[in-house]
Amino acid sequence: GAELAAKEGNSAAALAACRTLAEELTEMRFPAPRILAFKEGSSQARYFVSRLLPAHKDPPYEQEARFPQLRTLTTEQRTKLKSNFIHFDDPSFCEWMRSLKILPPEPS
Repeated sequence: GAELAAKEGNSAAALAACRTLAEELTEMRFPAPRILAFKEGSSQARYFVSRLLPAHKDPPYEQEARFPQLRTLTTEQRTKLKSNFIHFDDPSFCEWMRSLKILPPEPS
C-alpha cells in the first residue's frame, strides 16, 4: 500500500511538473493552446495519439525511416503495436503532404 501511494505521489509530481513546463512554454502564445493530460492507455489517450500522429498508415519503409526503433521489432511485436492504434480515415502527415503535391520532409 505504501509503495503504491509513493508511486502515485511521484506520478502526480511528474504530471504537475510537465503541466508547469507546458504552461511556461506557451504563456506568450495567442491563442493560448489547451493543455490536455490523459492516463496512458486510456481510450482518450489512444484516440489522441491516433489523431495526432497517424504514421501507422504509412508504408513500412517510411515508418522505419522515421522511427528507426521499429527495425528492432519482430513481426509479431509490430502487429501488436499496430493493433493499439485506432483506425481513422484521416490521412497520415505524409499522405496529406503528397495530396498537396509536396514531398514530405526527409527523416533526419
